[in-house]
Amino acid sequence: MIIVGPPRPLGFPCAETPMPTLFRFLTVVAVIGGIIYGTIFVLANFVSPKPREMTVTVHPDKFLKK
Repeated sequence: MIIVGPPRPLGFPCAETPMPTLFRFLTVVAVIGGIIYGTIFVLANFVSPKPREMTVTVHPDKFLKK
């Protein structure tokens, strides 16, 4: 014998799926933050820019006080 309850309204999840907890949310945020932090750390320590010379011309008009 199968006992069937009242029908659920459309758009609502099943009763078997638990509501996410604060701990689960904070864990997901911490993992995403750790991935971002690790990416920044790797870029800052293991990628070096290529040094090159740069010349900037400053016109004499910039030195005159008005």
